[in-house]
Amino acid sequence: MVEAETTDGIWLTDTLDARALEVLERGGKVLIEAAGKVRYGNDVKQSYLPVFWNTSWFKMRPPHTTGAVIEREHPAFRHFPTDDWANLQWWELLNGAQVMNLGEFPRSYQPPVQPIDTWHLSRKLGMMIEARVLNGRLLMTTMDLSSRLESRVVARQMRASLLEYMRDDQAFQPTLKLEPKQISDLFEREAPAVELYTRESPDELKPKVTTLP
Repeated sequence: MVEAETTDGIWLTDTLDARALEVLERGGKVLIEAAGKVRYGNDVKQSYLPVFWNTSWFKMRPPHTTGAVIEREHPAFRHFPTDDWANLQWWELLNGAQVMNLGEFPRSYQPPVQPIDTWHLSRKLGMMIEARVLNGRLLMTTMDLSSRLESRVVARQMRASLLEYMRDDQAFQPTLKLEPKQISDLFEREAPAVELYTRESPDELKPKVTTLP
């Protein structure tokens, strides 16, 4: 577990522990850096490979994702320039990183960073969520924004951008309301098992059956 710390009134931790809940109850701000900690979504293997290497061509084997959609105009990225998709500066943050399965979240919610699942399943995935929890505000990410920051300029810049966003009380105004259990479930539950392998032949190789009139 990382050592929890405060940064300009923001409580930093790697899980929704009792101290984080206390901060939220008081109306504070919490940043959860949950890289490697999430269970609800750990069956989805993410990489930064082109669509050709997607699971669909290799009997549903990993990797399962096919890029990511970025909410470019989100104020969290004010100091992290990006396009609407995960271009090259995202490689360090996405390749091999955990995702969250947001299937239990409201259908209308779109996370600012949304990996695209294999089209055979189309699970709602996320790498960053923000919400009002209890009386406070929470931002949680599965991007690794804490290890070896002295040599990882991309992660360092993303972390600085998120903290700057959270410091801005006018900008950091999540509209989604979640119960603490919906956050803790991401750490404690596992998504229902999905059979990702097949012994079937591709449709184009299956024999065509002709029915006589």
